[in-house]
Amino acid sequence: MTPVRFGRYVLASKAAAVGVALLIVVLRVVYEFGVTSANTPLWAAAALLFAPIFVLSAAFIVFGVVFRPILHPPPAALRVRGDAFVVPGSPVLMGRLTMGWALLGTVFLEGDPALSPTTRLGVNAGAALVIAGAALPLLRGPRIVVSPAGLNIRAGGRRVLAWDDLVRVPANPLPIPVRSPKLALSIRRPGRPEPGWLLIPLDLLAVEPVFLGTVVEHYVEHPDRRGAIGTAAEYTRLTGVAA
Repeated sequence: MTPVRFGRYVLASKAAAVGVALLIVVLRVVYEFGVTSANTPLWAAAALLFAPIFVLSAAFIVFGVVFRPILHPPPAALRVRGDAFVVPGSPVLMGRLTMGWALLGTVFLEGDPALSPTTRLGVNAGAALVIAGAALPLLRGPRIVVSPAGLNIRAGGRRVLAWDDLVRVPANPLPIPVRSPKLALSIRRPGRPEPGWLLIPLDLLAVEPVFLGTVVEHYVEHPDRRGAIGTAAEYTRLTGVAA
């Protein structure tokens, strides 16, 4: 999969997630503020009540089918940004999280006319803030940036590592039992001669773990190649796949 195609999948998944999230919010707003016992048939009210759940369930399934190629990305799947190689958060998982969070936020919407205008304003403003939080997985979700300076990691916490902080994996590394995919980095420890290990969880990232480990190890061992990181030519040289 080329970086261009990979990037299109990522962009399409984000756009689809935003579209579904907005549809869910609109349906809930119509139900909460537009449905009354006097002017809405029972069947229409029931349909509007359950429509967001139906839309979310269908979107979860469709996401898994349409974006299957990036649910478990093949080797060489990276985004080429010009100044870095970027491993994005899993578009499928982040999209599903966004849609689910949007539905959760709409639960707090309140259109009861029996409440005072001030109370309704306060409650709905809070609900709007929760709904707005649905954008965070798409805007500030997990990712790893491989740049000429080092690694900028946002996965299981935030960590910035310069290339000089990393060392070659020892010839006889200790076995590290893990239950989920992780990037194992051998790092320098101030005041200690032997390196330590840093495990980066990759569950929520769109990357093949062994491939990412190979990329990082390559630049640890070849400092002269770091300046080209992020370019299409370097991606092709590194992977053998045209960018």
